[in-house]
Amino acid sequence: MRVAAGNENERRHLLPLVDELLARGIKPDQPWADRGYASRQLEQQLRARQIEPRISRPRRRGDPIEPDAVVAEVWRGRRRRLKTRDPQARHRWPIEHTNAWLKARRRVATRRDRKPDTYLAFVQLAMILILARSF
Repeated sequence: MRVAAGNENERRHLLPLVDELLARGIKPDQPWADRGYASRQLEQQLRARQIEPRISRPRRRGDPIEPDAVVAEVWRGRRRRLKTRDPQARHRWPIEHTNAWLKARRRVATRRDRKPDTYLAFVQLAMILILARSF
């Protein structure tokens, strides 16, 4: 597990995390990631490690919308934009839901601990509570 400041982009921690897993003999087959990780360079580096990434692509303005896509009109500032549902979101749902359960613990949601070890201990304690209540 890697700990960093909360205001950093998570994308820069993906490859070091994958390298740590590979060093321990754990090879992720298909990491699923949201649109924040969309980068050709990141995908190429994962493929160089024989890992096939499943990263959602953001829809750019002017790109055609698929005929079966669910579309909603949202306001972005003073302009309306068409928002499409991410087709890969259902694969990421268990992770996103677990993160939401962790964020429900105030001690984990707002990191006040100076030492990363203390923060990780409370994350592990929160996971134990989540698992104990689910069985």
